[in-house]
Amino acid sequence: MKNASECAKNLTALRKTLPAPEAPACADQDDPIAVLVLSFLMWESSTDKAMAAYQRLLESVADFNDLRVCMPHETAGYLGARYPRVTERSERLRATLRNIFLREHAVRLDVLKSATKREIRKYLESLEGMVPYVASRVGLLCFDTHTIPVDEQLRAQLIAADAVDEEATVSEISSWLNRQIKARNGRQTHFALQAWIDEVDGKTPAGSRRKVTGGDKKAPGKSAGARTRRKRSAAEETADTTAADPAS
Repeated sequence: MKNASECAKNLTALRKTLPAPEAPACADQDDPIAVLVLSFLMWESSTDKAMAAYQRLLESVADFNDLRVCMPHETAGYLGARYPRVTERSERLRATLRNIFLREHAVRLDVLKSATKREIRKYLESLEGMVPYVASRVGLLCFDTHTIPVDEQLRAQLIAADAVDEEATVSEISSWLNRQIKARNGRQTHFALQAWIDEVDGKTPAGSRRKVTGGDKKAPGKSAGARTRRKRSAAEETADTTAADPAS
């Protein structure tokens, strides 16, 4: 990375000004699949949007296995048409959950509990549909791997703050941050960087993000409404579509 010493100095100065969130933006720290789903929602988005979308998913599907079998357009409908990268996000999330199911015959990541840090990183990064930010975040929060999640929005903000080289890629920045930040500070730094992004981009007023991410750890429940929606007949769906189409 060009100007590494200057970037390191600027990064140190930046870290001293970062917010210190009171609670991690995580739906359920004990469930890697829950963390994975939320991480997919936080990728290239904001914490508020991700938490709200996560709750909509919990209210729309019976459990994460039900989410696995949802078609991308169904998941996109739960997230909302205006959600950032909604189509790509839905396709990637389905591909990853499906790949986990094919490997483990269930939607769970228990196999990683006894794996080495290197094996964990390799497994997560090799999942179909996976993106580096999500793999890093799940590894960091669920399996204590030393990694700092980085997506394009964080990359842009770090470049604007002269804390990284403007030509560095997401992967290069993540690797560089791993060398600059001690493993014991990984989680706190990630949460602080996410809080910074939420406040800088103007999507989350200062202070409100902490209220939203105060640890709502609702586990996926078998909602009667979700089951009803999932069992609607084709005729009902056709009627809904026709009624919603002004041209019909």
